[in-house]
Amino acid sequence: MKPSVSAVIPTLGRPSLTCAVQSVLDQTYPVDEILVVADGDISPALPPDDRIVLLSNGVRGSAARSRQLGIDAARGTVIALLDDDDEWHPSKLQRQLESVDVAAGGYWIASSRMAVLGPGDRRRIWPRRLIAPGESLAEYLFRCRGLRVGGATLQTSTLCFPAELVREVPWAADVDGAHDEPGWLIRAQRAIPQLRVIQLPDVLSTYNVDGASVSRSVTDRTDEYIEWGLRFLSTESPRVLGDYLCTSPVSAAVHARSLAGVRRAVWSALRHGRPGPFALAYAALNSARIVARRAGSAIR
Repeated sequence: MKPSVSAVIPTLGRPSLTCAVQSVLDQTYPVDEILVVADGDISPALPPDDRIVLLSNGVRGSAARSRQLGIDAARGTVIALLDDDDEWHPSKLQRQLESVDVAAGGYWIASSRMAVLGPGDRRRIWPRRLIAPGESLAEYLFRCRGLRVGGATLQTSTLCFPAELVREVPWAADVDGAHDEPGWLIRAQRAIPQLRVIQLPDVLSTYNVDGASVSRSVTDRTDEYIEWGLRFLSTESPRVLGDYLCTSPVSAAVHARSLAGVRRAVWSALRHGRPGPFALAYAALNSARIVARRAGSAIR
């Protein structure tokens, strides 16, 4: 039997939601339902279609809870995720479901490359490197192999998977903390070692990095990211833990222009892990970025 697909879209109610929902309606493999989960007490404008269901999270600023609420309400055999400021290309679901032998059973996660737009008129394709068969998701996502961002990623709006998988390994779990997306992926692989991860080389979605979304915070989350890594990646290799601590928390510190945050992240990496040269260079370069930004602000 053909799988039935439930699309889950958490939203802040921004105008981009209309394009996101329309990209689901335009799929060459029709979806059975679109579960739009509003963040807080909002009533977003939606296209007229009987497959669209509006739910309310009731808790502002929690993309993980919104996704879980949509997943819990879904009736399809396959769940596909989309952020409210991203879009699917028309053949996204068809190409992913063709790549998976659904009849063979078992658990799987399908992803793909994506077009990344912004800030401004910038455009690039991520990830540059696809996950290798049998590769650890923690190694793929967090081991630093270069100084350019976008080398390895499994972004939320590219993901689809069996509903049974996310019933067994819930998306929103307290253990995930700062990173609901990689946290769920890694937990799923730990719980189900035979999990298949299929990452197509095709560009099947558009990821917009301008503006704020449910999953992008404007607050300083450096210490939250450090704590997440120390707790959640403690069983991974020292290289993975060290590389993570020199990258994700450092990015949060740069966002907050916090040299102290960078120092705390690097100190944690050296104390608890074994970061590689690219991760250490990433931290050093971003420290220089903070200094340059502060100097520029002082001049103005």
